[in-house]
Amino acid sequence: NNEWLQNTINTPRGGRYKVILSDNTEVWLNAGSSLTYPITFHGNERKVTLTGEAYFEVAPDAYQPFVVATGNTRIQVLGTHFNVNAYSDEKVIRTTLTEGAVRVVKGNESRLLKPGEQASMNKQTGMLKVTHVDVEEALAWKKGLFQFNNTQLEVIMREVSRWYDMDVVYLTKHLDDKRFSGI
Repeated sequence: NNEWLQNTINTPRGGRYKVILSDNTEVWLNAGSSLTYPITFHGNERKVTLTGEAYFEVAPDAYQPFVVATGNTRIQVLGTHFNVNAYSDEKVIRTTLTEGAVRVVKGNESRLLKPGEQASMNKQTGMLKVTHVDVEEALAWKKGLFQFNNTQLEVIMREVSRWYDMDVVYLTKHLDDKRFSGI
């Protein structure tokens, strides 16, 4: 019985993988990420668990919605393309929609996203907000690029650290307010 058998794929820092699930959903995992999924999907939903960052191209199935669980947040999908950034060292879980529709659920609160929108859930406050974003910036990693727009140095260096499997040490204090843009 494959119903309870689970696979877990862990990408190391400095690595990126592409996975095709049993329902033909395609998942790209960014560096330092983990995806747990059943060998075959059974029941009334297709559920996977993510830590880190992944881009999903979900195979449509109206009878078995796709669900991404990350921390205490769930992203519910029927068939769509979206990115989830849920690294444990980030303060916010971000879901960015490129095509279709997804519903981000946190406790009793839920938000329906339209293409070009991003849901951000603050891990400390639990606050969930939706904004329009630059989708190219959110998905630059999938093309092998860094892309930042007025981004804090600390955020940039966490991404560099994951991609190049290195630790960052700050010798100068008070760098939190420094921001940079570029590709």
